[in-house]
Amino acid sequence: MFRPKVIFSLVIVILTMVAWPAAAQDIYANEGFLSGVIHPFLGLDHLLTIFAASLIGMQLGGKAQVSVPLAFLLFFIFGDIIGLLRVPMPWVEPGIALSGILLGLALLMGREVPLSFAQALVGIFALFHGHAHGAEIPMGANPVWYTLGISMGTVAIMLFGGAVAWYLSLIETPKPLLRGLGGIITSLGLLLWLF
Repeated sequence: MFRPKVIFSLVIVILTMVAWPAAAQDIYANEGFLSGVIHPFLGLDHLLTIFAASLIGMQLGGKAQVSVPLAFLLFFIFGDIIGLLRVPMPWVEPGIALSGILLGLALLMGREVPLSFAQALVGIFALFHGHAHGAEIPMGANPVWYTLGISMGTVAIMLFGGAVAWYLSLIETPKPLLRGLGGIITSLGLLLWLF
């Protein structure tokens, strides 16, 4: 049986154990870890996409609660690595621009989205976002610490999305509220696309 409180607590403990030594090391290693942690929070398009991916997983329920955010995280890290290596990737900017819109629409559609489609959709967009983050590494930052930091920042946003969805699940009819969040994410994505 899936127990969100237990998994959430374990993830927080693991993140704390990893983050403190890394943050202490980062004080002496230029920017790396801390700038990586902060980076996903700086762009509304990135924030919306990561948040939407975690909400989609929670909305689908069952194993999707873990597998959809995990698919996002793994593809994000892969995209970050190829961005760090300066491997060219087509359509990164359009992919990022469309991600909030399409993930918001997937959330708006609700349970009609098949699990494999949800995993593929978040994976493709995570690849674009990861590549952009990797390519934008600050000058002088340690790539390993930066990737660890950016992964931790992404996980923090995903945990927040999962916590929001879990809290809404305590309400008798959370589905309309999650769909409403999907509508808001889609609308903000469209505004970012237009402006």
